Amino acid sequence: MISTKLIISHVVSVFLLLLLVVGCSSSGDSGTINGDGSGITNSSTGAFDLRSVARPMLVEGRQSGINIPFNLTRRDGHNRDIQLTVKGSTIGDDAFVTSTFVPSNLGAETNSSTLNIRLDIADRPLLRHQRTFVVTATDGENQATMQIELEVEPVAAPDVYLLIGQSNMVGFSGDGTKQSFAGGLDEPNDRILQLNVSQNDQFNIFKNREDFTSRSKNVMDDLIVRAEDPLHVPTDPFNNSKELSYIGMGLSFAKAALQDTTQNIVLVPAAWSASSFCNNENGPPGQWNAQETSNPVLGNTWLFDRAVTRTNIALEQSGGILRGILWHQGESDSNSECGSIYLENLERMAQQLRLQIAPDLRTGDLRQPDANIPFVLGTMSRGIDERDDLSFFWAEKQLVDNAHKLLPAKIAHAAVTINDDLIPANGFACGNTSCIHFGPNALREMGRRYYAALLRASN
Repeated sequence: MISTKLIISHVVSVFLLLLLVVGCSSSGDSGTINGDGSGITNSSTGAFDLRSVARPMLVEGRQSGINIPFNLTRRDGHNRDIQLTVKGSTIGDDAFVTSTFVPSNLGAETNSSTLNIRLDIADRPLLRHQRTFVVTATDGENQATMQIELEVEPVAAPDVYLLIGQSNMVGFSGDGTKQSFAGGLDEPNDRILQLNVSQNDQFNIFKNREDFTSRSKNVMDDLIVRAEDPLHVPTDPFNNSKELSYIGMGLSFAKAALQDTTQNIVLVPAAWSASSFCNNENGPPGQWNAQETSNPVLGNTWLFDRAVTRTNIALEQSGGILRGILWHQGESDSNSECGSIYLENLERMAQQLRLQIAPDLRTGDLRQPDANIPFVLGTMSRGIDERDDLSFFWAEKQLVDNAHKLLPAKIAHAAVTINDDLIPANGFACGNTSCIHFGPNALREMGRRYYAALLRASN
């Protein structure tokens, strides 16, 4: 004998999948609309009935979308053509949606149609949510409307972020400042992962151009691991952790981003301390130029190439989507040769990264200079402590600071976070060696500010 509980469960399941709408309104007759709270809406008048069974789940990025069948029942010899249209109940409901009725015009002998709704992958991660669409059937005089409520499931692909720049992006918060213990401010999160990169070693690993694009030189055997500070050193394979005790801004950025996504986050560390666009004898052998140049003061493209290589590996291994690029750099280019051309170098680099990183699930159409892949940057430290006073920027450094603040006006989908207040006088200690480096609390706050800026940039 089938239990009553099983019968009730079956009935409820069928009921939730059924969307029944009978609708038509003649002049002066708006009909009746009844809702039962389950996503099913009924409207009824007398010229024709429109019925549908709606599939409740719309999956972001599914190329085939979903098909919703509609059946028409005509009354009292009705034989006029009926036009079907659909639109979102609000502007947000239509975002990234493509909808098509086949056929959209129902002649006298045609009484069925199929609505295909496809949701392309959005510019920023989605949470699970509901969207409402209004279907209208009209013969020019009579009109029926019905409401379809669909559950939206975000694309099942991690959110990938590239981290580039120099020492403050690497994170020189000071020895012993990492709090990775349970409940600590830098505790790892199982949903925040990283590309397991090799360390920035110019003597044994990154010595020539080929090294910077070599897969074996760039990553360790366990390619994607749980993210832990410092992000720019590899995870110890024997204890799945890192002994070094300083932090950067990447982990706090990712923790802020978790609130707006159901997916894992994959960070791609690719910064290097003292790096620059210009030749710098005190920096690494690679520079950040996006293209080869004949300008003798500018260096090579090796660090740019390495960032592209690492991002491509992360996208390939995770199946993820590039959601943003984070940049913090400028001190090494604050000189008479490079300060005046910093803005154009920065602009070119941001756009070329969007162009040259391999396509992901959003396809190659998004690989355009002004594509909505947010580029976020931050201002340099103005800290003062007993070691030095960086509160005043000399002329060339001011040019770089100006460039940081001007970039959002120069290229689409860029934003800057102002960090001038992250100084010891406001409770934010400086970091390792001098106040050129932000301290731990400043870097944590910068991560949160970078995420807020990324949201601004994606609009």
